[in-house]
Amino acid sequence: MSAGTGSQSSQVTSTSGNSVAWYTNYNWSGGNFNVKSYSNLDLRVGLGKRISAISSIPTSWHWTYTSASSGLVADVSYDLWLSNTAGTGGASSSSTYEVMIWLSTRGGAGPAGSQIGTVNINGVNWKLFRGNVSTWVVFSFVAPNEISGYDSDLKPFLTYLTSSQGVSSSQFLVQAQAGTEPFIGSARLTTTSYSISIN
Repeated sequence: MSAGTGSQSSQVTSTSGNSVAWYTNYNWSGGNFNVKSYSNLDLRVGLGKRISAISSIPTSWHWTYTSASSGLVADVSYDLWLSNTAGTGGASSSSTYEVMIWLSTRGGAGPAGSQIGTVNINGVNWKLFRGNVSTWVVFSFVAPNEISGYDSDLKPFLTYLTSSQGVSSSQFLVQAQAGTEPFIGSARLTTTSYSISIN
């Protein structure tokens, strides 16, 4: 996360079974092309499995911008982390790959690296980007249009990477997050329901 000034607060508003409702409210300025934060829900169970041992990653995410400034630059995204070692976390020296799935991009927000193609997964033609951040490779799947209600399976994204982008199926999934990266502007992002599991 990079330089800028502003404030942000986040809060869980309710839970029901495995589903969570929450919001984040922020106002950021300066450093227009820099991510300021990643307020997110972070899965704590079912991690540390090799990609080859995962049968599905069902998820449901329903969200909305309750308010948003006209100059908002931000994304709404899943963030999956892979490693050669189980039991580690994301964004560390042990990270090998970061896999982002962007459900929304506003104001020209873009992922790391450059576009290397388009791939159809779960009926959506995602723009695929590849780049490098710190010591790991990042793959970003960017939806062509905003998806504010996503009920699907994330495993096919990993399957595609193992079959077409040289990612080994022996990699461990060590972290799975869902949240938003603001670059500049103000907004209130409200999630009415979110759930995810690893099978």
